[in-house]
Amino acid sequence: MAARRYWFVLMAYGAALALSLPLYLRPGEQCVPGTGCGVGISSPVGVLGSYELARPGVLQLYWAVALLLTTAAATWWYRRAGRLGRALPALVTAGVVSLLTVVLTAAEWHGFRSPSAVVETAELLLFNGATPLVVSALALLALAAGERSAALAAFAVLYGGVAYVAATYDSLYVLSGLGLPVDVFSDPAGVRQLLGIAAPAALLLLAAGAAWLLPGRQRSIERPSSITA
Repeated sequence: MAARRYWFVLMAYGAALALSLPLYLRPGEQCVPGTGCGVGISSPVGVLGSYELARPGVLQLYWAVALLLTTAAATWWYRRAGRLGRALPALVTAGVVSLLTVVLTAAEWHGFRSPSAVVETAELLLFNGATPLVVSALALLALAAGERSAALAAFAVLYGGVAYVAATYDSLYVLSGLGLPVDVFSDPAGVRQLLGIAAPAALLLLAAGAAWLLPGRQRSIERPSSITA
């Protein structure tokens, strides 16, 4: 069953994001009333700039290794299942997007000169804190095509939307927009960027758990009928 295969990929990307969370901590900031505090709430080129983090070099190294290991793990898993061809579109997509990010970042590409926010979003291909979100979202869409799975395709679209919001909107602003009592201007714990990664990570891990459990539940329902017969 397809879900028994792709749950592993969901889990691998989710675990890689979850393990990276400490690297997204920033120095805390407190807004003192009357000082004219301001914060950028959204940007089509991304709000998860690694240069704002305490150890941007460590984050870059982590994702260089983690994305490589995730692709290798997915290759091993699908080869073990005898369905490597089903994962090939996702593996190629993850590899090409990762390589493109390395090349564009090394070349100091500054994006397309266009007033369109949609076109400016291409700058997310430069290495930044949202790079794993871009790679994983595109890889999951490709995996859904390879698996011919409508369920995975629907989830990949949902995840892509969440990843895009996490990459281009300030997490505290989003939480405030959802009605939670959050101070958008102050971040004493330094978790502004961490929260932007935590939500996609949690979504992937929950989906992985659901995909892993679903086939087992179906078998448990079918088994009594076979015994009765």
